[in-house]
Amino acid sequence: MTIQEYFTDKVLLLTGSTGLVGRVLLEKILYDLPNVRRVYVLIRPKVTRSGEIISATERFSQDILGSSAFERLRHREGNGFESLIERKVVPIAGDLSQECLGVNADVLKRLQNEVKVIINCAAVVSFDASLGVALNLNTRGPLRILEFAAGCVDPMVAHVSTCYVSGIREGHVDEDPLDPSHALSVKNVVSDPYDVDREVADLTRVVKRVEASSHSPWRKMVLALATHFQINGRGSAGTNGIQPSERLRREWVEQRLVTEGMRRAKYRGWNDTYTFTKAMGEQMIMRHRGDLPMVIFRPAIIESAFETPEPGWLDGLRMVDPLIVAYGRRQITEFPVARASISDIVPVDMTVNALLASIPKAHQEGGCSIYQLATGAENPLTYEGLCDLLYDYFQKESLGRRRGVTKEIPYNTFPTVKKFLRRIRYRYIIPLRILEIFGLFVSITPWGQRLRTFAYSRRSAAGRVYHWGQIYSPYGNTSCIYRASRTRELFESLSAEERHLFNFDVRRIVWKNYIQDVHIPGIKRFLLGVKPQKEEERAKSGENITEDLVGRGVLRIPRDSGDGQRGSRRATMGIAIPEEERVKRWLGTTWLWGPTRAFTRLSVSLVLRYYVGLRTEGLSRLPTAGPVIIVANHTSHLDTGVLLTLLGKRYRNLHPVAATDYWFRNRRWSWLSRAFIDAIPFDRHSHTVESLGLAIALLRKNHALIFYPEGGRSPSGGIQPFKPGIGLLALESGAAVIPVGISGSNEALAKGKSIPKRYPIHVRFGEPISMEKYQRERTDNDTHELVRRITEEVQQAVMALR
Repeated sequence: MTIQEYFTDKVLLLTGSTGLVGRVLLEKILYDLPNVRRVYVLIRPKVTRSGEIISATERFSQDILGSSAFERLRHREGNGFESLIERKVVPIAGDLSQECLGVNADVLKRLQNEVKVIINCAAVVSFDASLGVALNLNTRGPLRILEFAAGCVDPMVAHVSTCYVSGIREGHVDEDPLDPSHALSVKNVVSDPYDVDREVADLTRVVKRVEASSHSPWRKMVLALATHFQINGRGSAGTNGIQPSERLRREWVEQRLVTEGMRRAKYRGWNDTYTFTKAMGEQMIMRHRGDLPMVIFRPAIIESAFETPEPGWLDGLRMVDPLIVAYGRRQITEFPVARASISDIVPVDMTVNALLASIPKAHQEGGCSIYQLATGAENPLTYEGLCDLLYDYFQKESLGRRRGVTKEIPYNTFPTVKKFLRRIRYRYIIPLRILEIFGLFVSITPWGQRLRTFAYSRRSAAGRVYHWGQIYSPYGNTSCIYRASRTRELFESLSAEERHLFNFDVRRIVWKNYIQDVHIPGIKRFLLGVKPQKEEERAKSGENITEDLVGRGVLRIPRDSGDGQRGSRRATMGIAIPEEERVKRWLGTTWLWGPTRAFTRLSVSLVLRYYVGLRTEGLSRLPTAGPVIIVANHTSHLDTGVLLTLLGKRYRNLHPVAATDYWFRNRRWSWLSRAFIDAIPFDRHSHTVESLGLAIALLRKNHALIFYPEGGRSPSGGIQPFKPGIGLLALESGAAVIPVGISGSNEALAKGKSIPKRYPIHVRFGEPISMEKYQRERTDNDTHELVRRITEEVQQAVMALR
């Protein structure tokens, strides 16, 4: 049974949908599992600082659907997005930290009658969370899921855990269950034996004892004095209408429970409260699940998306990201990590794909299956390697607020944790604290107030770095490798189509490309709000793509003078079609270009056929003349050479549509691109609609184009979502689209490589896709919908050919 067949007509219950994994998981279900009947999303109503209650429905709309993770789905569905959500997704007000999931008896019964698959992604992910909160959700939450599932008919439960439930261990860590009667630490084994039920009961007593001690007369007196000396706290209501004394009491309780949770976790053999309470959650499952079929899924460090919903997509700073940002901004110059330790990063979309793939297999096998997704055993990246990539990237780029930061970034020296924290404390925190106190004494002057504000801001930033070093350094000094043999077997058991649709093969990650081209740009775009510099400059200046190229001497086609006479039909949606005379001027009459292009194609052909290896299929399906648009997936610079080699003789006028910011970035590159491969420019970052004018004009002259709708080479070798430019180009020109699937070019010459390897490239040509039916349906009001449908049909055709 395939993954899609398993989920057909299933009703799902999803918890933790407001988190990173939950959002990507819900989007993946809606995008690639269209036959799911319904998804119930359990969401806890939220109380704001002002005391306002945000309902589950409002949170679903704002925090989930309002996320950029759903842009891909919005684009595909167009006007049907809202109706899809209404049909498929039902937000339910509830709370996993409460009994019966925090819902009333009628709703609970209805859910148990319908739900067949329960996916629990909910967790307190803060490493130093309050012990009471983490215990209630991370440890008792799985038990409440089991109690809910006991009332369902033939349910399947998937619980998302973490590889780090293995705690402080060395060597290889297999996909084995945790023993409920054993802790990881060997301390006091005889005098203080471990049992998970007894441990949870003991920790619950600790929480109650701390809470009770906060109400003692002595504590009340101390809190009253603290409240009295607060600057703005004299009897006025605090946040959420809470009196300052009550707020201080809660803060004291939380601080005590944070300290107690970290102390107990380290005593029992875990790094922090998060992994300790997650491990106890797994142990509770192993003891109390009965015969319920389950899968426990353990990913390593979850980071930004590899491909979907968009490369680099992220919704918050994870694990090493705060240190990366501080390093990129030149706020720190080193990481407290061990050189040889594995930075076990897994992209969030691979995590979701593996999770969904594991559910049918585990349900079929019964029992409790455990799958780990990690890179350390199959595609390791050490922290030394990660630091090398960061150093290389930030030598050229900076995350500083101002452009043109020239301050050289030093190479990481890999200090010990103690040395790192000592430097932060004595170089920054203490001097800035002294400066802040001095500013307090001279704050009667304007410059004194500015000095105090400056010192406080910098000290707070240094304090955050100090905290990150304390919390995250254990994960940068690990000595274990997480094996994922069962996950590998699961991937190998999938069909070729499912391997593509639910790809979680970590071996295909090229770390240089992922870190420098996907992850850091994702941090800049989705978390810091930093646009790519070229895009930002154009957005500010409002330049037109053609005017920009003409101004730099790259193009010789001036814009129309504004008289509206363009020599041909004006396309819709703002596309300006150049006059025929100006198209001829673009094509040029340089006598040297013809022989140059022929020599280029011959040279590339010899390399491809006799060194790399080239196989073709379906070439006879192609028409013998234009206009046609050759649409292919794009993973390597070899792709263009392959298509020019195979189609150069068939189509006399064949033009690759090339990225302006790369192939036409200056006069020299512009001349080379035109002289050797006869390329035409396309702006993939801004003004994309306007930049289609030349391409449409050439298609109307029966030329042929090579077009890559992904917008650039895929860093992974997979297919990225197609952008709507191909749909608009095909619709406006009326040219047939020829889908092409190219395999092997990424292995022969991956992105970032300059010398090809001997690896056969397989090219499959599909049946031409005619635009006649779309032209007949076209009206002034449905252009966007037609563009979406064309883009989707072309993408599906290309994917089928791979």
